[in-house]
Amino acid sequence: MRTKPFLALAIIATLGVTTAPASAADLRRPAPPPVAAPVVYAFNWTGFYIGGHIGGAWSDRCFTGTLGVVGEACNDSSGWLGGGQVGFNIQTGQFVFGVEFSGSWSDIGGGDTRGTLPVGWAFSSDGKTLLMLTGRVGYAFDRALLYITGGGAWARNSADVTNGVVATSVDFDRHGWTIGAGLEYAFSPNWSVAGQYNFVDLGDKTVTFPGLGVTGSLSQEVHIATLRLNYRFGWGAPVTARY
Repeated sequence: MRTKPFLALAIIATLGVTTAPASAADLRRPAPPPVAAPVVYAFNWTGFYIGGHIGGAWSDRCFTGTLGVVGEACNDSSGWLGGGQVGFNIQTGQFVFGVEFSGSWSDIGGGDTRGTLPVGWAFSSDGKTLLMLTGRVGYAFDRALLYITGGGAWARNSADVTNGVVATSVDFDRHGWTIGAGLEYAFSPNWSVAGQYNFVDLGDKTVTFPGLGVTGSLSQEVHIATLRLNYRFGWGAPVTARY
């Protein structure tokens, strides 16, 4: 019966000898290298872009002149416009600063719908082109950019006045200011689509209608909504990584 403790000790010693080399080998084996986390590149809005736009515009024009007596005529006109834009953005953190020049051809016309012109007199007007040079400040949510924009505006208009017998028309340039806002989304590394609204105030313009001897003041405000497609070159855009 005394041999049983010795037998148990022998078995334990044998197991210790056979497992010790394996444990030592495990200690000498180098640990596997850590798995690198995937790198996700953040979208960056820095760079030049060029694009086109199409949309609608609504204008309120009023003419005030002396037609024997002082009279006024206003029209609420609407129409389409389309054109192109070119610009440059710089992104700092999540803020984006940019400048843009845009040009639009338009057909925004209408006749007088309200006013106090003498009987027989009528006024109508039409918008032909619109240029805007604006700056913008935006906040980027990766591929989405929410921004406000504002700057100068220049327009080419025409106006017509008739007394029922003689009609005369003049083309003239005018300038003012604009402010607006938009939301742009980059659906690929180079392409983005945006919706933008602009309010344009072209102030008062003194207009003379030859043949009728009529001089008056023309005021105009325009509301513009456009859908815009831009191609971004990305020149100078830094590569930013998120880990």
